[in-house]
Amino acid sequence: MQRAAVLVRRGSCPRASGPWGRSHSSAAAEASAALKVRPERSPRDRILTLESMNPQVKAVEYAVRGPIVLKAGEIEMELQRGIKKPFTEVIRANIGDAHAMGQQPITFLRQVMALCTYPNLLNSPSFPEDAKKRARRILQACGGNSLGEAQLARPSRM
Repeated sequence: MQRAAVLVRRGSCPRASGPWGRSHSSAAAEASAALKVRPERSPRDRILTLESMNPQVKAVEYAVRGPIVLKAGEIEMELQRGIKKPFTEVIRANIGDAHAMGQQPITFLRQVMALCTYPNLLNSPSFPEDAKKRARRILQACGGNSLGEAQLARPSRM
């Protein structure tokens, strides 16, 4: 609303008809009037509370049992009854925890992150050379050879 009010004051709001038959400028003028009528609130009044929260945000649910999960259950039952599929099992990944489903962690990425975060580990025999090499390349591309530097010294192709 504030943006619309600013456009009216600057005179840059188009006069074309809006979706409800009003001109954009009249809608902006109404918004501007509403801003003037609304009492100023102190910063304390603008704190997010359950009462001030958008009701649609409050209505959001974490749907562990959605249509995809139900379909996965149906397919599992079909497999148990011997119905042939181009796969032998259903992997339930709906909870977002692939490791709980048996997927191995992506070790290389974790190793590189550890080495970049704590470069003293580059001297450790516990890390493979390919991870050390990638970490060195990343650190060399960072100003100060540290992830603590906000900008890259130069673009680097990994």
